[in-house]
Amino acid sequence: MLISTVSLLLVCGTATWAGPEAGHWLLDHERGWFWYEDPIILEKEPEPEPPEEEAQPQPTPGPPPLSAQWIRENLEKYQMKAIDDPTPENIAMFLYLQRVMLDKAQRFSEGVTRVVQFDPLLDENTRRPTASFGGAVSSRQALEARRDILNRIAHPDGIFFFFRSDCQHCEVEAPLLKTLEQVYGFKVFPVSLDGRPLPNNLFGNYVPDRGQAQKLGVVQTPAMFLGRPDNREVLLISQSTMARPQLEERIIEAAYEAGWINQQEYQSTKSWNSWMALDLRPGQVSEGMNDAQLLEFLKRMYTVQAGLALPGE
Repeated sequence: MLISTVSLLLVCGTATWAGPEAGHWLLDHERGWFWYEDPIILEKEPEPEPPEEEAQPQPTPGPPPLSAQWIRENLEKYQMKAIDDPTPENIAMFLYLQRVMLDKAQRFSEGVTRVVQFDPLLDENTRRPTASFGGAVSSRQALEARRDILNRIAHPDGIFFFFRSDCQHCEVEAPLLKTLEQVYGFKVFPVSLDGRPLPNNLFGNYVPDRGQAQKLGVVQTPAMFLGRPDNREVLLISQSTMARPQLEERIIEAAYEAGWINQQEYQSTKSWNSWMALDLRPGQVSEGMNDAQLLEFLKRMYTVQAGLALPGE
């Protein structure tokens, strides 16, 4: 009975079970019954690393306490604090800081006086006396030299005077030019732009403009030019009203620029020693100099400028 039942089950099972599918482990004799396969593990994508924190810039150290720079940056703060809250402590703090700054300024002033006294290249007295009577002497000497040079250059030189009959500025400038003509001997060549005379009838021997104004670049009147008829060289003095001292100074400046007077003559008309002024241009100072080298360079330049040493020495 048992055999029959088993046979029936096998027959029934054969009818309902078609067998393992291809690739099933029952048909894979090489792997056998006890073959073990590791489960497939999906790799996880690496998590992004957090961004690195940017390095914070280190604060720049401020000036040392009670230095001039520190007081300049903080004095007003303490003053405002004392004004808003005028306690004895706040007021005293501000006043003591102010006192420290005044003491620094006093010591600096005393140091400047000592350094200047023993260095003629830094002493302003070397360029012009600071005493009132000394300055008056220098001014008088410069005035005398200016008159001598104007008298000397007036004979070959002349002044071209461009005017209009309706120009009030021309009318007030004409008497000053007449004074230069009478005092120094300048020959004034009047040129009328509109062909008419001045209302005050000065320089009645004028000539009408025939293109001279355009050639010299006259843009307004009165216009005055310094000219030397023998070589036809013409130099601008001014194209506006000017006082007599200004006219005289500009005439000398124009003559110096044209080479009609030399540097020594030009310097004699100044009430201070302008020849000691240093003319430093970009590129003359080497880059990378330390403070000691820069100081030595400046001393050297002023020594040469004053004629106390030759450039190559």
